[in-house]
Amino acid sequence: MAKRKSKTITNREDIAELCGYTRKELSASKIMELFGDFGDGPRFNPYDIITIPVHGYGDDEIYNTNEFTTTVGTLIFNKIFIEPRHNLLREIGWHEGIVNKKEYGKLYDSLGYLRLEDKIELDDYKYFCNQTQAIMPFVSILSNGFTDDMLVSGKKIGALKAKLIKENKAAIDAGDIKVVDKIQKELLDYAHELLKDDPAMDMYDSGSMGSFDNNFKNMFVMKGANKDPDPAKPYTVITSNYIDGVSADEYSKLANTLAEGPYSRGKKTESGGYWEKLFLYAFQHIRLGDPGTDCGTKRALTIKITNDNISKLMYNYVVEGDNLVEITSENKDKYIGKTVKMRFSSLCEAKGCICSKCAGNIWYRLGLNQQIGPMLPQIPAKVKVIMMKAFHNNQVRLVEMDPMKAFGLEE
Repeated sequence: MAKRKSKTITNREDIAELCGYTRKELSASKIMELFGDFGDGPRFNPYDIITIPVHGYGDDEIYNTNEFTTTVGTLIFNKIFIEPRHNLLREIGWHEGIVNKKEYGKLYDSLGYLRLEDKIELDDYKYFCNQTQAIMPFVSILSNGFTDDMLVSGKKIGALKAKLIKENKAAIDAGDIKVVDKIQKELLDYAHELLKDDPAMDMYDSGSMGSFDNNFKNMFVMKGANKDPDPAKPYTVITSNYIDGVSADEYSKLANTLAEGPYSRGKKTESGGYWEKLFLYAFQHIRLGDPGTDCGTKRALTIKITNDNISKLMYNYVVEGDNLVEITSENKDKYIGKTVKMRFSSLCEAKGCICSKCAGNIWYRLGLNQQIGPMLPQIPAKVKVIMMKAFHNNQVRLVEMDPMKAFGLEE
């Protein structure tokens, strides 16, 4: 399979040129000139290696005092997203590493904290957000689309698929979705290993486009298990994929799958919308106490803080002895991995409102220190959005749940 090869940029003029670009100069035509492939290969690849000299990045006040090695793509990312704004340069400095969907999420979280803590201006946050849109036209230049190797990968995947289908024919004919799920996972693992060095995998590994276990699976592996639209009937199994074409005997099964997505979007969203209205009617009276109010309750929520839930706990108060400590960007790392007691709004003992210590400081930082009840319909709104997304993804997922862990009875 194809494999990308990085080259090291050693020409001093090239290094000076790349380090010297301003955001205004990095236009669509310039990105095309630097990274476009017009038959002889691109001048630079985003994954080429470059050593940044002293004062090669930053502004007149903040700049690197030591040389460091990175990639050309990382340099351009920082020059577009961070370097032009002094406040971002001061607070973030330099972002190193692959910028994928997960990393963008972390950056947005960090910027949100910096704004809420008045360390950057709103215009700084807007600038970063706007750049994500501004560079979208460059995607076809900076990122790979489908390669020939990926488009013909179905031949090798198909050989293994035929073997597994033959070995499990009885279970597949019986609609055993556990067996089908196992086959799919084995095929996807094989495909990922087969294509791991292929540049086209950036589409899936970055999280920016279709998911590997949905888009790639349907295109190159198999449609898999699908719920029959008739509630009285079990799951159907489609072993065909879109790139090879759907077999005649499975076409009617594929047609039936088109019913589930529109149903979820048209009917199941009704439930989410109904619960949104109920939440609004039921909780619109809830209001916050004045800033700094404290009901003095001794009740608290015991929770283990992790990297996964820390973003949802920011600006809430941790109970430390007789003191309450607000979680901020400056101290959050010391709580990750620890089980703590936290003030929680449903445990508040204030009369006629939720005190600021139980509610957490996020609302006050946002300037929403009045009625917050109308904010609660966000909970069922998320259910509604999940149902709407089912229109695009109707794959069957199997999850093995440990009840003891699920209900917090065992870590």
